[in-house]
Amino acid sequence: MQRRHLLLVLLVSLVAMGGCSMSTSPTSSSWTPPQPAAQTPNPDNVTPSPDGKPSPTAFSPPADGRPVIAINAAGTTLSLDPRLFGTNLPAWLGPDRLGNKDIRARTTALGSPLLRLPGGSWSSSYSWLACEMGDSKGCYWTWAAKPTDFLNFVRATGTQAMWTVSINGTSKEAAALVAFFNGAVNDTTLIGVDIRGQDWKTVGDWAKLRAKNGNPNPMPIKLWEVGNEVYGGKPDSGGSLCASWGWEDVWTCDGNEYMLGKGSGADRHEGYLEFRAAMRAVDPTILIGAVGVPHPGDWSGWGNKVIEKGGEDLDFYSIHFYPYSKQPESAADVLASPETIWKDVMDSTNAAFDKLANGRRVPVAITEYNLVAFQDLDNGQIMTQATNALFIADMIGQMAINGVTMANQWALANGKANNGTDYGLLSADGGGRTPQYYALKLWSQFGDTLLPVDSPLPNDSTLSVYAGRTKDGELSLLAINKTNAPLDVQLQIAGASGVLHASADIFTAKNLEATESSFNGVSNPASDLSDAPAKDLGTTVGVLDYTFTPYSITLIHLKP
Repeated sequence: MQRRHLLLVLLVSLVAMGGCSMSTSPTSSSWTPPQPAAQTPNPDNVTPSPDGKPSPTAFSPPADGRPVIAINAAGTTLSLDPRLFGTNLPAWLGPDRLGNKDIRARTTALGSPLLRLPGGSWSSSYSWLACEMGDSKGCYWTWAAKPTDFLNFVRATGTQAMWTVSINGTSKEAAALVAFFNGAVNDTTLIGVDIRGQDWKTVGDWAKLRAKNGNPNPMPIKLWEVGNEVYGGKPDSGGSLCASWGWEDVWTCDGNEYMLGKGSGADRHEGYLEFRAAMRAVDPTILIGAVGVPHPGDWSGWGNKVIEKGGEDLDFYSIHFYPYSKQPESAADVLASPETIWKDVMDSTNAAFDKLANGRRVPVAITEYNLVAFQDLDNGQIMTQATNALFIADMIGQMAINGVTMANQWALANGKANNGTDYGLLSADGGGRTPQYYALKLWSQFGDTLLPVDSPLPNDSTLSVYAGRTKDGELSLLAINKTNAPLDVQLQIAGASGVLHASADIFTAKNLEATESSFNGVSNPASDLSDAPAKDLGTTVGVLDYTFTPYSITLIHLKP
Protein backbone atom coordinates (compact mmCIF):
# COMPACT_ATOMS: atom_id res chain seq x y z
CA MET A 1 0.00 0.00 0.00
CA GLN A 2 1.34 3.45 -0.88
CA ARG A 3 0.38 4.65 2.61
CA ARG A 4 3.05 2.31 3.91
CA HIS A 5 5.53 2.54 1.10
CA LEU A 6 5.71 6.31 0.81
CA LEU A 7 6.55 6.42 4.48
CA LEU A 8 9.32 3.98 3.73
CA VAL A 9 11.00 5.98 0.97
CA LEU A 10 12.99 8.21 3.31
CA LEU A 11 13.66 5.28 5.62
CA VAL A 12 14.79 3.20 2.69
CA SER A 13 17.29 5.77 1.50
CA LEU A 14 18.83 5.99 4.96
CA VAL A 15 18.57 2.46 6.29
CA ALA A 16 18.57 0.35 3.19
CA MET A 17 20.71 2.17 0.67
CA GLY A 18 20.09 0.81 -1.58
CA GLY A 19 16.72 0.30 -0.02
CA CYS A 20 14.79 0.29 3.41
CA SER A 21 13.28 -26.09 -5.40
CA MET A 22 10.01 -25.68 -4.02
CA SER A 23 8.84 -25.19 -7.58
CA THR A 24 5.28 -26.32 -7.96
CA SER A 25 3.84 -27.48 -11.23
CA PRO A 26 3.73 -24.73 -13.87
CA THR A 27 0.75 -22.45 -13.80
CA SER A 28 -1.68 -23.34 -16.54
CA SER A 29 -3.99 -21.02 -18.42
CA SER A 30 -7.04 -22.62 -16.83
CA TRP A 31 -6.68 -21.72 -13.19
CA THR A 32 -9.77 -22.59 -11.17
CA PRO A 33 -10.67 -21.98 -7.55
CA PRO A 34 -10.24 -24.79 -5.01
CA GLN A 35 -12.71 -27.59 -5.63
CA PRO A 36 -13.73 -30.64 -3.62
CA ALA A 37 -11.21 -33.36 -4.43
CA ALA A 38 -12.27 -36.87 -5.24
CA GLN A 39 -13.45 -38.61 -2.10
CA THR A 40 -10.93 -41.04 -0.70
CA PRO A 41 -12.07 -44.68 -0.51
CA ASN A 42 -13.14 -45.53 3.00
CA PRO A 43 -11.09 -48.38 4.46
CA ASP A 44 -11.82 -50.39 7.57
CA ASN A 45 -15.55 -49.70 7.43
CA VAL A 46 -15.18 -46.33 9.15
CA THR A 47 -18.30 -44.42 8.18
CA PRO A 48 -18.21 -40.62 7.87
CA SER A 49 -21.24 -38.81 9.20
CA PRO A 50 -23.49 -36.99 6.68
CA ASP A 51 -21.93 -33.60 7.47
CA GLY A 52 -18.47 -34.85 6.60
CA LYS A 53 -17.19 -34.89 10.18
CA PRO A 54 -15.63 -38.04 11.59
CA SER A 55 -18.07 -40.53 13.01
CA PRO A 56 -18.26 -40.16 16.80
CA THR A 57 -18.44 -43.94 17.10
CA ALA A 58 -15.10 -44.56 15.31
CA PHE A 59 -13.18 -44.37 18.61
CA SER A 60 -14.03 -44.15 22.30
CA PRO A 61 -13.21 -40.90 24.10
CA PRO A 62 -10.33 -41.11 26.61
CA ALA A 63 -11.38 -42.01 30.14
CA ASP A 64 -9.59 -38.99 31.61
CA GLY A 65 -11.83 -36.57 29.71
CA ARG A 66 -9.15 -35.04 27.50
CA PRO A 67 -10.42 -33.23 24.41
CA VAL A 68 -10.55 -35.35 21.25
CA ILE A 69 -9.42 -33.89 17.94
CA ALA A 70 -10.77 -36.13 15.20
CA ILE A 71 -9.49 -36.21 11.62
CA ASN A 72 -11.64 -37.90 9.00
CA ALA A 73 -9.13 -39.15 6.44
CA ALA A 74 -11.99 -40.63 4.40
CA GLY A 75 -14.20 -37.55 4.42
CA THR A 76 -14.96 -35.05 1.68
CA THR A 77 -11.80 -33.10 0.87
CA LEU A 78 -10.97 -29.66 -0.50
CA SER A 79 -7.99 -29.01 -2.78
CA LEU A 80 -5.40 -26.56 -1.48
CA ASP A 81 -3.34 -24.50 -3.91
CA PRO A 82 0.27 -24.20 -2.66
CA ARG A 83 0.36 -20.62 -3.97
CA LEU A 84 -1.63 -19.76 -0.85
CA PHE A 85 1.75 -19.69 0.92
CA GLY A 86 3.31 -16.86 -1.12
CA THR A 87 4.95 -13.60 -0.07
CA ASN A 88 6.16 -10.29 -1.58
CA LEU A 89 9.68 -9.22 -2.58
CA PRO A 90 10.06 -5.41 -2.92
CA ALA A 91 12.57 -3.70 -5.20
CA TRP A 92 13.86 -1.40 -2.47
CA LEU A 93 15.78 -4.30 -0.94
CA GLY A 94 18.30 -3.69 -3.73
CA PRO A 95 20.57 -6.08 -5.60
CA ASP A 96 22.94 -6.67 -2.67
CA ARG A 97 20.20 -8.10 -0.46
CA LEU A 98 18.71 -10.13 -3.29
CA GLY A 99 22.18 -11.58 -3.81
CA ASN A 100 22.79 -12.26 -0.11
CA LYS A 101 23.46 -15.98 0.41
CA ASP A 102 21.70 -16.15 3.80
CA ILE A 103 18.57 -14.41 2.51
CA ARG A 104 18.52 -16.75 -0.48
CA ALA A 105 19.08 -19.85 1.66
CA ARG A 106 16.38 -18.85 4.16
CA THR A 107 13.96 -18.11 1.33
CA THR A 108 14.61 -21.56 -0.13
CA ALA A 109 14.11 -23.19 3.28
CA LEU A 110 10.91 -21.21 3.80
CA GLY A 111 9.29 -23.19 0.99
CA SER A 112 7.10 -20.30 -0.15
CA PRO A 113 6.37 -21.10 -3.79
CA LEU A 114 5.43 -17.64 -5.07
CA LEU A 115 7.03 -14.18 -4.87
CA ARG A 116 5.10 -11.09 -5.93
CA LEU A 117 7.26 -8.37 -7.54
CA PRO A 118 8.38 -5.54 -7.67
CA GLY A 119 6.85 -4.10 -4.50
CA GLY A 120 3.31 -2.85 -4.00
CA SER A 121 2.78 0.78 -4.94
CA TRP A 122 6.29 1.03 -6.31
CA SER A 123 4.90 -0.73 -9.37
CA SER A 124 3.09 2.49 -10.28
CA SER A 125 6.39 4.29 -10.79
CA TYR A 126 8.72 1.40 -11.64
CA SER A 127 9.84 1.74 -15.26
CA TRP A 128 11.13 -1.74 -15.87
CA LEU A 129 13.25 -0.99 -18.94
CA ALA A 130 14.84 2.19 -17.57
CA CYS A 131 15.66 0.37 -14.32
CA GLU A 132 17.07 -2.63 -16.19
CA MET A 133 19.30 -0.28 -18.20
CA GLY A 134 20.27 1.88 -15.19
CA ASP A 135 18.80 4.97 -16.89
CA SER A 136 18.49 7.67 -14.23
CA LYS A 137 16.14 9.74 -16.42
CA GLY A 138 13.51 7.02 -16.54
CA CYS A 139 14.23 4.97 -13.40
CA TYR A 140 13.36 6.84 -10.22
CA TRP A 141 15.30 4.35 -8.07
CA THR A 142 18.45 3.36 -9.97
CA TRP A 143 19.82 1.74 -6.78
CA ALA A 144 16.83 -0.61 -6.48
CA ALA A 145 16.57 -4.18 -7.75
CA LYS A 146 16.36 -4.53 -11.52
CA PRO A 147 14.27 -7.13 -13.38
CA THR A 148 17.44 -9.22 -13.84
CA ASP A 149 18.10 -9.08 -10.07
CA PHE A 150 14.62 -10.46 -9.46
CA LEU A 151 15.08 -13.09 -12.15
CA ASN A 152 18.34 -14.28 -10.57
CA PHE A 153 16.75 -14.43 -7.11
CA VAL A 154 13.77 -16.44 -8.32
CA ARG A 155 16.02 -18.91 -10.14
CA ALA A 156 18.32 -19.28 -7.12
CA THR A 157 15.48 -19.94 -4.66
CA GLY A 158 13.40 -22.27 -6.85
CA THR A 159 10.30 -20.11 -6.61
CA GLN A 160 7.74 -18.81 -9.08
CA ALA A 161 7.10 -15.12 -9.63
CA MET A 162 4.18 -12.79 -10.11
CA TRP A 163 4.68 -9.27 -11.49
CA THR A 164 2.55 -6.15 -11.00
CA VAL A 165 2.85 -3.95 -14.09
CA SER A 166 2.48 -0.17 -13.92
CA ILE A 167 -1.02 1.07 -14.71
CA ASN A 168 0.66 4.38 -15.59
CA GLY A 169 2.62 2.79 -18.43
CA THR A 170 1.29 1.42 -21.69
CA SER A 171 0.00 -2.00 -22.65
CA LYS A 172 2.86 -2.56 -25.11
CA GLU A 173 5.42 -1.61 -22.47
CA ALA A 174 3.89 -4.32 -20.27
CA ALA A 175 3.88 -6.73 -23.22
CA ALA A 176 7.62 -6.10 -23.71
CA LEU A 177 8.22 -7.05 -20.07
CA VAL A 178 6.36 -10.32 -20.65
CA ALA A 179 8.72 -10.83 -23.61
CA PHE A 180 11.76 -10.05 -21.42
CA PHE A 181 10.90 -12.82 -18.95
CA ASN A 182 9.01 -15.32 -21.10
CA GLY A 183 10.19 -14.81 -24.67
CA ALA A 184 12.65 -16.69 -26.88
CA VAL A 185 15.50 -14.84 -28.56
CA ASN A 186 14.37 -16.02 -32.01
CA ASP A 187 10.74 -14.94 -31.58
CA THR A 188 9.91 -12.37 -34.27
CA THR A 189 6.40 -11.61 -32.96
CA LEU A 190 5.85 -7.86 -33.35
CA ILE A 191 4.88 -5.81 -30.30
CA GLY A 192 4.99 -2.51 -32.15
CA VAL A 193 4.49 1.18 -31.41
CA ASP A 194 2.48 2.18 -28.33
CA ILE A 195 -0.04 5.02 -27.94
CA ARG A 196 2.76 7.41 -26.94
CA GLY A 197 4.88 6.71 -29.99
CA GLN A 198 7.48 4.37 -28.48
CA ASP A 199 8.47 1.36 -30.57
CA TRP A 200 8.57 -1.82 -28.50
CA LYS A 201 9.95 -3.85 -31.37
CA THR A 202 9.65 -7.67 -31.21
CA VAL A 203 9.51 -10.32 -28.51
CA GLY A 204 12.99 -11.50 -29.47
CA ASP A 205 14.50 -8.07 -28.92
CA TRP A 206 13.62 -8.16 -25.21
CA ALA A 207 14.62 -11.82 -24.86
CA LYS A 208 18.02 -10.82 -26.26
CA LEU A 209 18.31 -8.11 -23.59
CA ARG A 210 17.61 -10.73 -20.93
CA ALA A 211 20.26 -12.99 -22.47
CA LYS A 212 22.77 -10.14 -22.68
CA ASN A 213 22.31 -9.55 -18.95
CA GLY A 214 23.09 -13.14 -18.05
CA ASN A 215 19.96 -15.23 -18.61
CA PRO A 216 19.84 -16.82 -22.07
CA ASN A 217 16.88 -19.04 -21.20
CA PRO A 218 13.39 -17.71 -20.45
CA MET A 219 12.08 -17.70 -16.90
CA PRO A 220 8.36 -17.68 -17.59
CA ILE A 221 6.26 -15.58 -15.24
CA LYS A 222 2.74 -16.94 -15.55
CA LEU A 223 0.95 -14.67 -13.07
CA TRP A 224 0.60 -10.91 -13.60
CA GLU A 225 -1.42 -8.02 -12.19
CA VAL A 226 -2.34 -4.69 -13.78
CA GLY A 227 -1.76 -2.03 -11.13
CA ASN A 228 -1.61 -2.13 -7.35
CA GLU A 229 -4.24 -0.37 -5.18
CA VAL A 230 -5.59 1.78 -8.00
CA TYR A 231 -8.86 2.54 -6.19
CA GLY A 232 -6.77 4.44 -3.59
CA GLY A 233 -5.51 7.09 -6.00
CA LYS A 234 -4.61 10.62 -4.96
CA PRO A 235 -7.40 13.10 -5.71
CA ASP A 236 -5.15 15.55 -7.57
CA SER A 237 -4.42 12.99 -10.29
CA GLY A 238 -7.07 10.30 -9.99
CA GLY A 239 -10.28 12.30 -10.23
CA SER A 240 -13.42 13.01 -8.24
CA LEU A 241 -13.97 9.46 -6.97
CA CYS A 242 -10.65 9.44 -5.14
CA ALA A 243 -10.56 9.76 -1.36
CA SER A 244 -9.11 12.98 0.02
CA TRP A 245 -6.47 10.89 1.78
CA GLY A 246 -5.64 8.73 -1.26
CA TRP A 247 -2.08 7.38 -1.50
CA GLU A 248 -1.61 5.82 -4.94
CA ASP A 249 -0.01 7.72 -7.84
CA VAL A 250 -2.49 6.74 -10.57
CA TRP A 251 -4.79 8.40 -13.10
CA THR A 252 -8.20 7.10 -11.96
CA CYS A 253 -10.21 5.90 -8.98
CA ASP A 254 -13.11 4.74 -11.16
CA GLY A 255 -13.41 1.00 -11.67
CA ASN A 256 -14.96 1.45 -15.10
CA GLU A 257 -12.06 3.60 -16.29
CA TYR A 258 -9.56 1.18 -14.78
CA MET A 259 -11.06 -1.63 -16.86
CA LEU A 260 -11.84 0.25 -20.10
CA GLY A 261 -9.30 3.08 -20.18
CA LYS A 262 -9.71 6.82 -20.51
CA GLY A 263 -9.01 9.50 -23.12
CA SER A 264 -7.74 9.24 -26.68
CA GLY A 265 -4.59 9.53 -28.76
CA ALA A 266 -1.26 10.11 -27.06
CA ASP A 267 -3.10 11.29 -23.93
CA ARG A 268 -4.98 8.03 -23.52
CA HIS A 269 -4.63 5.90 -20.40
CA GLU A 270 -5.17 2.25 -21.25
CA GLY A 271 -7.26 -0.02 -19.04
CA TYR A 272 -6.97 -3.58 -17.80
CA LEU A 273 -8.60 -5.10 -20.87
CA GLU A 274 -6.10 -3.45 -23.23
CA PHE A 275 -3.19 -4.50 -21.04
CA ARG A 276 -4.43 -8.08 -20.93
CA ALA A 277 -4.86 -8.30 -24.70
CA ALA A 278 -1.37 -6.94 -25.44
CA MET A 279 0.34 -9.09 -22.82
CA ARG A 280 -1.38 -12.30 -23.86
CA ALA A 281 -0.47 -11.61 -27.49
CA VAL A 282 3.12 -12.23 -26.37
CA ASP A 283 2.30 -15.27 -24.21
CA PRO A 284 -1.29 -16.58 -24.33
CA THR A 285 -0.66 -18.92 -21.39
CA ILE A 286 -0.28 -16.16 -18.79
CA LEU A 287 -2.99 -15.20 -16.31
CA ILE A 288 -3.60 -11.54 -15.51
CA GLY A 289 -5.33 -10.33 -12.37
CA ALA A 290 -7.43 -7.20 -11.95
CA VAL A 291 -7.38 -5.01 -8.85
CA GLY A 292 -10.29 -5.72 -6.52
CA VAL A 293 -11.42 -4.75 -3.02
CA PRO A 294 -12.53 -6.97 -0.11
CA HIS A 295 -16.15 -5.86 -0.44
CA PRO A 296 -16.99 -5.10 -4.09
CA GLY A 297 -19.49 -2.34 -3.29
CA ASP A 298 -16.92 -0.27 -1.41
CA TRP A 299 -14.74 2.45 -2.95
CA SER A 300 -17.58 3.80 -5.12
CA GLY A 301 -18.51 0.31 -6.26
CA TRP A 302 -14.99 -0.38 -7.52
CA GLY A 303 -15.16 -4.16 -7.28
CA ASN A 304 -18.62 -4.40 -8.84
CA LYS A 305 -17.39 -2.41 -11.86
CA VAL A 306 -14.28 -4.55 -12.23
CA ILE A 307 -16.23 -7.80 -12.08
CA GLU A 308 -18.95 -6.62 -14.47
CA LYS A 309 -16.60 -5.13 -17.08
CA GLY A 310 -14.09 -7.95 -16.82
CA GLY A 311 -16.50 -10.70 -17.77
CA GLU A 312 -14.74 -13.70 -19.30
CA ASP A 313 -11.50 -11.72 -19.56
CA LEU A 314 -11.00 -11.55 -15.80
CA ASP A 315 -8.38 -14.19 -14.96
CA PHE A 316 -8.25 -13.59 -11.23
CA TYR A 317 -9.37 -10.96 -8.72
CA SER A 318 -6.72 -9.40 -6.45
CA ILE A 319 -7.52 -8.18 -2.95
CA HIS A 320 -5.31 -6.58 -0.28
CA PHE A 321 -6.34 -6.98 3.33
CA TYR A 322 -4.88 -5.62 6.58
CA PRO A 323 -7.47 -5.92 9.36
CA TYR A 324 -6.07 -3.13 11.52
CA SER A 325 -5.56 0.48 10.45
CA LYS A 326 -4.30 1.37 13.93
CA GLN A 327 -2.67 -0.34 16.88
CA PRO A 328 -4.72 -3.43 17.86
CA GLU A 329 -6.23 -3.13 21.33
CA SER A 330 -5.09 -6.53 22.55
CA ALA A 331 -3.40 -9.74 21.50
CA ALA A 332 -6.66 -11.58 22.21
CA ASP A 333 -8.42 -9.44 19.57
CA VAL A 334 -5.66 -10.19 17.08
CA LEU A 335 -5.79 -13.94 17.63
CA ALA A 336 -9.58 -14.09 17.38
CA SER A 337 -9.88 -11.99 14.20
CA PRO A 338 -9.01 -14.54 11.47
CA GLU A 339 -12.05 -16.64 12.39
CA THR A 340 -14.43 -13.94 11.13
CA ILE A 341 -12.50 -12.11 8.39
CA TRP A 342 -12.46 -14.48 5.46
CA LYS A 343 -15.99 -15.84 5.45
CA ASP A 344 -17.24 -12.25 5.30
CA VAL A 345 -14.85 -11.27 2.48
CA MET A 346 -15.52 -14.36 0.36
CA ASP A 347 -19.30 -14.25 0.85
CA SER A 348 -19.32 -10.62 -0.30
CA THR A 349 -17.05 -11.31 -3.28
CA ASN A 350 -18.87 -14.43 -4.43
CA ALA A 351 -22.21 -12.64 -4.21
CA ALA A 352 -20.86 -10.04 -6.64
CA PHE A 353 -19.65 -12.78 -9.00
CA ASP A 354 -23.05 -14.46 -8.88
CA LYS A 355 -24.86 -11.22 -9.66
CA LEU A 356 -22.52 -9.57 -12.16
CA ALA A 357 -20.55 -12.43 -13.77
CA ASN A 358 -23.40 -14.88 -14.31
CA GLY A 359 -22.17 -17.04 -11.46
CA ARG A 360 -18.61 -17.38 -12.78
CA ARG A 361 -16.45 -17.65 -9.67
CA VAL A 362 -13.21 -15.93 -10.59
CA PRO A 363 -10.25 -17.14 -8.50
CA VAL A 364 -9.49 -14.80 -5.61
CA ALA A 365 -5.89 -13.85 -4.81
CA ILE A 366 -5.01 -11.99 -1.61
CA THR A 367 -1.82 -10.49 -3.00
CA GLU A 368 -1.04 -8.47 0.13
CA TYR A 369 -1.94 -9.17 3.75
CA ASN A 370 -0.47 -8.74 7.20
CA LEU A 371 -1.68 -7.36 10.51
CA VAL A 372 -1.49 -3.53 10.47
CA ALA A 373 -1.99 -1.46 7.33
CA PHE A 374 0.00 1.55 8.54
CA GLN A 375 3.24 0.26 10.01
CA ASP A 376 3.98 3.64 11.60
CA LEU A 377 0.96 3.07 13.84
CA ASP A 378 2.19 -0.33 15.02
CA ASN A 379 4.00 1.29 17.91
CA GLY A 380 3.68 -1.86 19.98
CA GLN A 381 5.68 -3.68 17.28
CA ILE A 382 3.17 -6.52 17.28
CA MET A 383 4.13 -7.52 13.75
CA THR A 384 7.60 -8.46 15.01
CA GLN A 385 6.24 -10.61 17.84
CA ALA A 386 4.96 -14.14 18.36
CA THR A 387 1.39 -12.82 18.26
CA ASN A 388 1.82 -12.16 14.56
CA ALA A 389 3.16 -15.65 13.90
CA LEU A 390 0.01 -17.19 15.38
CA PHE A 391 -2.14 -14.64 13.54
CA ILE A 392 -0.51 -15.29 10.14
CA ALA A 393 -0.81 -19.06 10.59
CA ASP A 394 -4.53 -18.77 11.33
CA MET A 395 -5.08 -16.29 8.49
CA ILE A 396 -3.69 -18.82 6.02
CA GLY A 397 -5.90 -21.59 7.41
CA GLN A 398 -9.02 -19.46 7.26
CA MET A 399 -8.26 -18.30 3.72
CA ALA A 400 -7.86 -21.95 2.73
CA ILE A 401 -11.16 -23.21 4.12
CA ASN A 402 -13.07 -20.20 2.78
CA GLY A 403 -11.94 -20.67 -0.82
CA VAL A 404 -9.11 -18.19 -1.36
CA THR A 405 -6.88 -19.57 -4.12
CA MET A 406 -3.63 -17.68 -3.66
CA ALA A 407 -2.12 -15.32 -1.08
CA ASN A 408 1.05 -13.27 -0.64
CA GLN A 409 2.07 -12.16 2.83
CA TRP A 410 3.63 -8.69 2.97
CA ALA A 411 6.63 -9.12 2.84
CA LEU A 412 9.60 -11.47 2.66
CA ALA A 413 11.76 -8.57 3.84
CA ASN A 414 10.78 -4.94 4.18
CA GLY A 415 12.92 -2.81 6.52
CA LYS A 416 12.22 -1.37 9.95
CA ALA A 417 9.99 1.63 10.50
CA ASN A 418 11.11 4.44 12.80
CA ASN A 419 9.05 2.89 15.62
CA GLY A 420 10.89 -0.42 15.29
CA THR A 421 8.15 -2.50 13.71
CA ASP A 422 8.69 -4.51 10.53
CA TYR A 423 6.46 -6.38 8.07
CA GLY A 424 9.22 -8.80 7.09
CA LEU A 425 9.58 -12.52 7.48
CA LEU A 426 13.29 -11.75 7.33
CA SER A 427 15.21 -8.73 8.56
CA ALA A 428 16.27 -6.58 5.60
CA ASP A 429 19.65 -6.17 7.30
CA GLY A 430 21.23 -9.53 7.96
CA GLY A 431 18.32 -11.78 7.03
CA GLY A 432 17.35 -12.72 10.59
CA ARG A 433 14.08 -14.65 10.83
CA THR A 434 11.10 -13.09 12.60
CA PRO A 435 8.45 -15.25 14.32
CA GLN A 436 6.02 -15.01 11.38
CA TYR A 437 8.60 -16.71 9.14
CA TYR A 438 7.76 -20.02 10.77
CA ALA A 439 4.03 -19.67 10.13
CA LEU A 440 4.66 -19.83 6.36
CA LYS A 441 7.36 -22.47 6.79
CA LEU A 442 5.00 -24.85 8.57
CA TRP A 443 2.14 -24.29 6.12
CA SER A 444 4.46 -24.95 3.18
CA GLN A 445 4.84 -28.52 4.50
CA PHE A 446 1.13 -29.06 5.14
CA GLY A 447 0.03 -30.66 1.87
CA ASP A 448 -2.33 -29.94 -1.00
CA THR A 449 -5.60 -31.29 0.40
CA LEU A 450 -7.76 -30.20 3.33
CA LEU A 451 -9.53 -32.88 5.36
CA PRO A 452 -12.48 -32.62 7.76
CA VAL A 453 -11.37 -32.14 11.36
CA ASP A 454 -13.44 -31.81 14.51
CA SER A 455 -12.31 -30.20 17.78
CA PRO A 456 -14.26 -29.16 20.90
CA LEU A 457 -11.76 -26.40 21.73
CA PRO A 458 -12.71 -22.81 20.72
CA ASN A 459 -10.85 -21.79 17.56
CA ASP A 460 -10.86 -18.07 18.32
CA SER A 461 -9.37 -18.20 21.81
CA THR A 462 -7.82 -21.61 22.45
CA LEU A 463 -6.74 -23.93 19.62
CA SER A 464 -7.19 -23.62 15.87
CA VAL A 465 -6.76 -26.88 13.96
CA TYR A 466 -6.46 -27.75 10.26
CA ALA A 467 -6.08 -31.25 8.84
CA GLY A 468 -4.63 -32.18 5.49
CA ARG A 469 -2.89 -34.67 3.26
CA THR A 470 0.14 -34.51 0.97
CA LYS A 471 0.46 -35.99 -2.52
CA ASP A 472 2.30 -39.02 -1.14
CA GLY A 473 -0.48 -39.80 1.33
CA GLU A 474 1.02 -38.30 4.49
CA LEU A 475 -1.62 -36.89 6.84
CA SER A 476 -1.05 -33.62 8.67
CA LEU A 477 -2.53 -31.59 11.49
CA LEU A 478 -1.59 -27.95 11.95
CA ALA A 479 -2.57 -26.63 15.38
CA ILE A 480 -2.20 -23.10 16.82
CA ASN A 481 -2.21 -22.91 20.61
CA LYS A 482 -3.27 -19.37 21.49
CA THR A 483 -3.04 -19.86 25.26
CA ASN A 484 -0.34 -19.74 27.93
CA ALA A 485 -1.08 -23.32 29.00
CA PRO A 486 -0.15 -26.71 27.55
CA LEU A 487 -3.11 -28.45 25.94
CA ASP A 488 -3.35 -32.23 26.40
CA VAL A 489 -5.46 -33.83 23.68
CA GLN A 490 -6.06 -37.14 22.00
CA LEU A 491 -5.77 -37.12 18.22
CA GLN A 492 -8.01 -39.71 16.55
CA ILE A 493 -7.66 -40.55 12.86
CA ALA A 494 -10.72 -42.13 11.28
CA GLY A 495 -10.50 -43.68 7.83
CA ALA A 496 -6.77 -44.43 7.84
CA SER A 497 -5.56 -48.01 8.01
CA GLY A 498 -2.29 -49.45 9.22
CA VAL A 499 0.58 -48.11 11.27
CA LEU A 500 1.42 -44.40 10.96
CA HIS A 501 4.78 -42.91 11.85
CA ALA A 502 4.29 -39.62 13.71
CA SER A 503 6.58 -36.60 13.93
CA ALA A 504 6.12 -32.91 14.68
CA ASP A 505 7.61 -29.58 13.62
CA ILE A 506 7.04 -26.98 16.33
CA PHE A 507 7.32 -23.20 16.54
CA THR A 508 7.31 -21.91 20.13
CA ALA A 509 7.71 -18.60 21.96
CA LYS A 510 7.93 -17.79 25.66
CA ASN A 511 5.06 -15.31 25.43
CA LEU A 512 3.03 -13.42 22.86
CA GLU A 513 5.30 -10.36 23.06
CA ALA A 514 8.42 -12.38 22.31
CA THR A 515 10.46 -11.40 19.27
CA GLU A 516 12.71 -14.42 19.78
CA SER A 517 11.39 -17.91 19.15
CA SER A 518 12.52 -21.45 18.53
CA PHE A 519 11.92 -24.01 15.81
CA ASN A 520 12.03 -27.62 16.92
CA GLY A 521 13.81 -26.49 20.08
CA VAL A 522 16.54 -24.53 18.28
CA SER A 523 16.53 -20.77 18.85
CA ASN A 524 18.63 -19.78 15.82
CA PRO A 525 18.75 -22.69 13.41
CA ALA A 526 20.96 -22.91 10.36
CA SER A 527 19.76 -21.10 7.24
CA ASP A 528 18.57 -24.38 5.73
CA LEU A 529 17.07 -25.54 9.08
CA SER A 530 19.12 -28.74 8.85
CA ASP A 531 20.03 -28.60 12.55
CA ALA A 532 16.36 -28.38 13.62
CA PRO A 533 14.78 -31.67 12.49
CA ALA A 534 11.22 -32.64 13.31
CA LYS A 535 10.61 -34.37 16.65
CA ASP A 536 10.03 -38.12 16.31
CA LEU A 537 6.79 -39.17 18.04
CA GLY A 538 6.99 -42.89 17.25
CA THR A 539 4.27 -44.97 15.64
CA THR A 540 0.53 -45.11 16.13
CA VAL A 541 -2.54 -46.89 14.85
CA GLY A 542 -5.45 -44.46 14.74
CA VAL A 543 -4.86 -42.69 18.07
CA LEU A 544 -2.12 -40.30 19.21
CA ASP A 545 -1.80 -38.61 22.61
CA TYR A 546 -0.19 -35.19 22.33
CA THR A 547 0.42 -32.02 24.34
CA PHE A 548 0.50 -28.72 22.47
CA THR A 549 3.06 -26.30 23.89
CA PRO A 550 1.82 -22.85 25.05
CA TYR A 551 1.95 -20.17 22.35
CA SER A 552 2.91 -22.54 19.60
CA ILE A 553 2.26 -23.60 16.02
CA THR A 554 2.61 -27.35 15.61
CA LEU A 555 2.55 -29.40 12.42
CA ILE A 556 2.07 -33.10 13.14
CA HIS A 557 3.02 -35.46 10.32
CA LEU A 558 1.42 -38.93 10.12
CA LYS A 559 3.24 -40.94 7.48
CA PRO A 560 2.09 -44.39 6.29
